[in-house]
Amino acid sequence: MKKINALKACCLLALLGLFSQPLMAADIAAGKAKAAACAGCHGATGISVSEEFPNLAGQKAAYLEKQLKAFKSGTRSNATMKAMTAALNNQDIANLAAYFSSLSHKPVSRQTKAIAGDHASPGEFPENVFVSIKKGKGVVRFPDATFWAGGPNMLYEAITPDQKRLLVTSPSTDQLYVFDTQSGKQQAIIKVGKAPKGVKVSPDGREAYVSNQGSNEISVIDLSSLKNIATIKTPPGPHNARFTADGKTAYVTLQGGAGLGVIDTRKRQVVKVIPLPGITGPHNLDLSKDEKTAFVRDFVHHVAVVDLLSGKVKKVITVGNGHGGIDVIPNGHYAATAAIGDDYVSLIDTHNLKLSNIKVGNGPHGIRASADSHWLYVTVTKDNVVAVIDLHSLKLVKKIRVGDFPFWVAVAGNP
Repeated sequence: MKKINALKACCLLALLGLFSQPLMAADIAAGKAKAAACAGCHGATGISVSEEFPNLAGQKAAYLEKQLKAFKSGTRSNATMKAMTAALNNQDIANLAAYFSSLSHKPVSRQTKAIAGDHASPGEFPENVFVSIKKGKGVVRFPDATFWAGGPNMLYEAITPDQKRLLVTSPSTDQLYVFDTQSGKQQAIIKVGKAPKGVKVSPDGREAYVSNQGSNEISVIDLSSLKNIATIKTPPGPHNARFTADGKTAYVTLQGGAGLGVIDTRKRQVVKVIPLPGITGPHNLDLSKDEKTAFVRDFVHHVAVVDLLSGKVKKVITVGNGHGGIDVIPNGHYAATAAIGDDYVSLIDTHNLKLSNIKVGNGPHGIRASADSHWLYVTVTKDNVVAVIDLHSLKLVKKIRVGDFPFWVAVAGNP
């Protein structure tokens, strides 16, 4: 009997030893490779790109591990981080924590060269273009480079079809700002849901959809009364929407990881979710000219090419690091996307899906083409410039200085 108990004890000790084996030692180099996905918010060296995201450089590894595991398990709630950590195993988490812990917490000073003579002109701005200035708390209108004071953290923008109003979200105040596009006067400040991000206007100009990422809903804004009239519940993390030309359907990116939501605008209801395997945190989107294909930019460094008829991902294309905007230019030839964790934008040929990259500076995010498909405008967040690309020659032709942290671009005639 004693021999049997002794045998059981030995087996128990062996099992305990097996399950208590530590992970392999953290690999800083492997962590650095994984951290490319984090650069869009937390910076390439662990120093945040803006105040809404924490610095990770120099944090204690044990603390970082604990937080990443909490996001993965859901005990700490954040739709974006839930999606970002979903594919990480414990070794990945240990490697990431070791990498960020090894970095200096002191920001590296960086000088940005001024570019003489780069001023906006009607030649490159045939219609009004509006740039939201995140840290500068306002909007710049081109080509006259007029600044309009707004609220804190000016983010996404949209122009009404009659081009008389500009709508801008402020996620730090949970509000939508409405400007007169001629005078710059604020016509209204409308309370919406938590952490509003993207805003889009219906083709008939009657309503605007505001994607409230923090409260998992879309606010429906009546543009005649300038009031919030309805709420559309969504899966976690709605980030930005896109209406079809007939206004009957809207697609919304679900950054919490579910995929691409399909909204019946008459019912004001998400009627379907298209899964998007191969990408992490669906972020921004646009549709092909015939509206049969969606180009979905994720939070890491991918674009999913989605057949909307079959609901299948046709291809996943690797682009620059971090998140960014995406725009199918009006003539349909390219899907252009930015990468806030990198220094270039990518042009995807919509016919053969081949890729071309154009360097524009540090931290490109907002991106939109002119209505005539001649010019491409890019907000370069770290250099505080708007880059102008000639789409005929595929060359960068100008960098125009603006305020602190230019974020998004809205162009009259290219919603």
